[in-house]
Amino acid sequence: MPAWSQPQDVKTWMLQGWSFRGAVLLLAVFAILISEVRFSWVEVLVGRYLAATNSHRPESGSVWERGRLKQVATQTLEQMVTRQLTAQREAREATSLPELIGGLSASQGAMISAVHFKTLYTRIPPTIARTLFSPIFMLRISAERSWDRVYMERENEQVGIYLLDRSNNVLSYTTLSEQQLMSTGTEQPVVSGALDEQPEFSGRIYPADRFFMVLDTLPPETQRGVLAQPDILLAAEGIPVCVGFSDEVNADLIRIGVEMDTPQGRQILLTMGQEWAVWQVRRLLEPRLSGPPSRKQHRRFGGGDR
Repeated sequence: MPAWSQPQDVKTWMLQGWSFRGAVLLLAVFAILISEVRFSWVEVLVGRYLAATNSHRPESGSVWERGRLKQVATQTLEQMVTRQLTAQREAREATSLPELIGGLSASQGAMISAVHFKTLYTRIPPTIARTLFSPIFMLRISAERSWDRVYMERENEQVGIYLLDRSNNVLSYTTLSEQQLMSTGTEQPVVSGALDEQPEFSGRIYPADRFFMVLDTLPPETQRGVLAQPDILLAAEGIPVCVGFSDEVNADLIRIGVEMDTPQGRQILLTMGQEWAVWQVRRLLEPRLSGPPSRKQHRRFGGGDR
């Protein structure tokens, strides 16, 4: 008959508590402990669970915020470096000045070699190129071996061009306006609309037949001074209607607009003419004009009819 009292010693207690099921359970516990110490599988499982459920947990805390800011800063820096490298590559591969300037952003300049800039400079129409830098000046600084590179950047609605030496000291500087920029291409710049819609030509617009009749009576040198590339106008689609002169003189050049009647409507072809030659034409169109005003870098003059 079993005793209803507790065992009186340890040996008796162990003999009464021993069983096959208890031994298996004890061995299983020891196996789990040993495998955890050896393989750290509990930590691995917990880590995988946390990673799988990370997107569903709230993102907060100073540690997480520092990590996020570091990641954002790294991505932003990589984007800036990529944009800079792309801009420099496009600048080096540009085949024309309009193409190079067209790739400039408001906050991103471009640096090119003096040799590359001289190549692009020679592809600009001569009458436009002289409004940027004097070719004699560029030959001088090239001969002096002081000119090394050119930096260009957008400045509001203009483009700044800096000629630099090896120490990045500025040898010369100029700006290109939007209208000048349009004239740097190999093709004649075109503006939709009529001349009387452009304030800069107001009061200096003449019928095209009168203008070309007067121009035809002048010497070839004067004709070339007014229209350096008449073949471009001749090849343009449409018929000339009227011709207008700008009210500003820049580097002895005056902008000329030729309004064309085209199948697409009225369009204005822009070109540049030498001031002395333009005034000879205007004096024949308007005999009351005595001559150009006093010489300044930028001048205005009036008169004219349509």
